[in-house]
Amino acid sequence: MINKLYTVLMAVMLLCSCSSSTELVKLRIGVSAYENSDLMVKLVFDDKFSPPAGSIGCCWGNANANSTFWGAEIPHKVKAQWWDYKQGRHYNAEFSVQRDKAYKIAKNLPSITFHTGEVKEDLVPQIIFGFGEKGEVKMWISNAPFDGVKGRILEEIGSAQATWEPFELTDEMFN
Repeated sequence: MINKLYTVLMAVMLLCSCSSSTELVKLRIGVSAYENSDLMVKLVFDDKFSPPAGSIGCCWGNANANSTFWGAEIPHKVKAQWWDYKQGRHYNAEFSVQRDKAYKIAKNLPSITFHTGEVKEDLVPQIIFGFGEKGEVKMWISNAPFDGVKGRILEEIGSAQATWEPFELTDEMFN
């Protein structure tokens, strides 16, 4: 009886140790937009997690400001909504994420070289969202949050064209 129990426990331990984990030690999430924009952004991952995004106004494909998450997973789907105050439009989009592609890149990030010549090899995956002037939203994975480093990759892992409806700016929105 003890031998059977021991065999079952060993089999369970073996199965658990061989299962692949989709949890990343660290993941950075940043948001970008078209030049001179004025957006308020809300993101929801898998209908349950909403990373901070907030007010965005610059730099397509660059995440100069980002948040770091420990023990995070790349989502299966993303819901995005944003208010473009310059256009007076409220956008909504939803899309699936190419998780297999994202994890393959995240686990094999190439090193980057700064303009000073410093090489960085131990990199944290960067998820960067881009919100375009015509309602397009893109999700990339990268090894660096911004342009200007040698060896930077920026691979698209999700995108959508949003629907929109007009909204009117009122004084109450700013009080």
